Amino acid sequence: MKNELVNFDGEIPVKYMPAQVNFEGYDEFKERVVQLHDQYRNYAVSPENLKEAQDLSKKLGKFHRRINKKRTAITNEIKQPAKDFKAQIDDLLKITDETKQQIDSQLAVYEKKEAEERHQKKMVRLQELCQLANIDPEDIEWQKDWDNKSITNKRFDSEVNEQISIVQQKQQQFAENAQVITQKAEELGLPVDHWIEELGHSSLPDVLNAMGQYKKELEDLSKKQHETKVKEAKEMKQAGDHYIDPDTGAVKEKVITLKLEVKGNQWQMEQLKSFLKDNAIEYRGLEG
Repeated sequence: MKNELVNFDGEIPVKYMPAQVNFEGYDEFKERVVQLHDQYRNYAVSPENLKEAQDLSKKLGKFHRRINKKRTAITNEIKQPAKDFKAQIDDLLKITDETKQQIDSQLAVYEKKEAEERHQKKMVRLQELCQLANIDPEDIEWQKDWDNKSITNKRFDSEVNEQISIVQQKQQQFAENAQVITQKAEELGLPVDHWIEELGHSSLPDVLNAMGQYKKELEDLSKKQHETKVKEAKEMKQAGDHYIDPDTGAVKEKVITLKLEVKGNQWQMEQLKSFLKDNAIEYRGLEG
């Protein structure tokens, strides 16, 4: 009985006949109207025929209302069966939709559970594929259609492996770039961790260029600081065992005297003298 109730595969028992309107004598009727139109084509209203023109206008208006009323009545009569049929169909659709909705609302619970189980199985498979490739699953971008029923296991594995391959290529490239950065950092005497981190969001050429600029800035700063220190040292005056500011007389630093004996060749001695002079360090020989 239940199967018979839901079997609507047959023809829907609706019969209809196309609407017909028989306007007998239309041609003769139209001919009279045309003749009237031609007769008054050049009709001119004047004070002499004003009453006649008014009477004629009333008759034409009355005729217009009569034929338009007839048209409206017949048209409405033709439309009524269609309106009645639409109301019947709407009633059937409403009842059918209520029945379907009552079933679909319950099916949704099971379909949601199936979707969650399907997603969980694919997540497990994703982790297996990533583990085999030594890839972090977080590096794989989950595609929305992977949760669809239509996605086969073969297609899922193929698309995941495509992403894994791309991640591996990026990792290999990153490792090579990191090696270049490490070597450059050693050459410039810079800490390497920061610059490797920069590779995460900048290209290798950009990072190398930034390293060079940073090294230059450090050297320029060091040079400027050195020049400032030397200038200050040259300008300070010795008073006893302290250096003082020549302008304010404020004590700046303590004078440190060291007695050294150095050994080296002529070139080394010249380098030592140059260093002492460049850094405003006073010295004197102990011989002679």
